[in-house]
Amino acid sequence: MQSQPEITQAAPATKTFKEIVTNPAVLAALERLQIQTPTPVQAQAIPCALSGKDLIVQAKTGSGKTLAFVLPLLSLLEHNEDQRNTFALIVSPTRELANQICTVIKSVTDKVEPVCLIGGASMRDQEEALNRDHRVIVGTPGRILDFIRQRLIQLRKCQYFVLDEADEMLSMGFLEEVRAILSRLPDRRQGLFISATITPRVDMLANSFLTKPERIIINTEGEERAPIEHLYCEVTSEITAKANAVCDLIETQRPRSTVIFCNTKSDTELVEVFLRRRGFNARRLNSDLTQRERDLVMTQIRAGELQILIATDIAARGLDVEQIDLVFNYAIPEEAEAYIHRTGRTGRAGRSGRAISLVGPQDFTYFHNLKRFLDFELTKLPLPSEDDVLNARLAHFYEIVRQEDIEVQSKELVLAKKLLSELGGMEEPSEEFTVMIAKLCRFTIEHCVRQDAKPAAAVAAPVRSDEARPPRSYEDRGPRQERSPQHRSRDGGGRGRGGNDRGGRGGGQGRDRR
Repeated sequence: MQSQPEITQAAPATKTFKEIVTNPAVLAALERLQIQTPTPVQAQAIPCALSGKDLIVQAKTGSGKTLAFVLPLLSLLEHNEDQRNTFALIVSPTRELANQICTVIKSVTDKVEPVCLIGGASMRDQEEALNRDHRVIVGTPGRILDFIRQRLIQLRKCQYFVLDEADEMLSMGFLEEVRAILSRLPDRRQGLFISATITPRVDMLANSFLTKPERIIINTEGEERAPIEHLYCEVTSEITAKANAVCDLIETQRPRSTVIFCNTKSDTELVEVFLRRRGFNARRLNSDLTQRERDLVMTQIRAGELQILIATDIAARGLDVEQIDLVFNYAIPEEAEAYIHRTGRTGRAGRSGRAISLVGPQDFTYFHNLKRFLDFELTKLPLPSEDDVLNARLAHFYEIVRQEDIEVQSKELVLAKKLLSELGGMEEPSEEFTVMIAKLCRFTIEHCVRQDAKPAAAVAAPVRSDEARPPRSYEDRGPRQERSPQHRSRDGGGRGRGGNDRGGRGGGQGRDRR
């Protein structure tokens, strides 16, 4: 059935979308969104997709791959008003990426209501959305299979399917689920495999489900490398060495926004505690969070309200934010390809970025393999000195006190003046300095009461949604080592390590089997 894929070399980007898109509604939407010039991957993939060819598209993160398969889909769907049958199926490895694809589709057209089938959300709500419009389904493998097995969706008339971030899908252990889904598609349909890297496993799957696919590679030798400075810091083997190093580096470099990638859920929790104790607005993102909490964190980071995101690799394929200044590899990823995906979060839209990897004795093997895999050098960065950290912490402290929205009353100003006079010998302190001390006094007094001494009503009061840790749902449970034998199932078991959010066969990393 299959043959060796044809290979298309990347060509210069087309000047305008009018040269590659003929659908007036799609062109009008692009004009409304002020998107005029297609990226190289869009210029290459859109005409091929519109001609009905199967494609394997390889392009770096942030190159515009989503529009490269969404625009042909909407053009082909223009005259299809049969809302009872599925025309297109888009399979994504993570919930965040599935939501992002739906958002892109909705931004281009209001005539199609894509259904997002992901774990952590109400199946009843998703079923109601299907009843309104079956035509475009976007989802994660587990939840899509749930709906197929319950006969809530039929793929007999599906004409267009996309496997987005195919390499990540397989590295997370979704091969069997993907095979089960694709095997239900009709023989005559169009398929696209989209990925930042094409691994042998992706080629194997493509040979099974694509017909004479054309391969489009956007990675010409003359292409300028993304302006990312790749660095690494050596740390000791102490259990808190990396957490302290992250805090010191962020304090001295003061990036506007940062993503810290960890290999395990326990590491995300540790780093979050350390950073928040140092006064940084940081939140973790791992599979222990409910879908509502994950959505809230993603909304905050995209809106610029959250300065630091600590995540396992579930965020690597669903985070589309242009203003990420710094990416940390808290631990070297076991898969060298994951380094490319992680660091691809910075240096976007022509902006410069930095990627810093922390290398301890336990990372030596993976770091050695990574250096052999990369076609560029990583520069050693010394850790900040004690003086650098102290000076940066003092500046950070001043900034927090000045910006903290604490209303100071007259009696607190009097208290501050008396404190400065009695302890510091300052009879005429400046007004700014007095206000800062008054804020500190009020903050200290308000936070010195122990939790167990607070009134019962305060203790029983519900915590905010971004602080809550509700019971974990079935699909959000961790790997099999964290569960008793009688509760093991196909959804969770595998080779994962306890608390590990990595791919593998474990149930961590937000593996959206449901």
